[in-house]
Amino acid sequence: MCFQLVELYSACRCLYYQHAVDRCAAYGQSGHGIQRRTLLVGYACSDHSSSRSGGYDYAHAQYSDSGYHSSRSHKSSSRGHYR
Repeated sequence: MCFQLVELYSACRCLYYQHAVDRCAAYGQSGHGIQRRTLLVGYACSDHSSSRSGGYDYAHAQYSDSGYHSSRSHKSSSRGHYR
């Protein structure tokens, strides 16, 4: 199976970089497809990272925290912190 890695900005999903196709032995044969993998990078492109662009201001957007390894992930209990 052939693969292609495509890197997109995580907030606006604009293209950051499209890698060349990693070809397998079946490349070019009829019915053979290319499996694309997406990798999210950075935050927002230069067009979407500024409020001057006239679009949505990704730089000041409020996204919910997943809670994984962050300051808001500490849960308190009556016995104190737990692990």
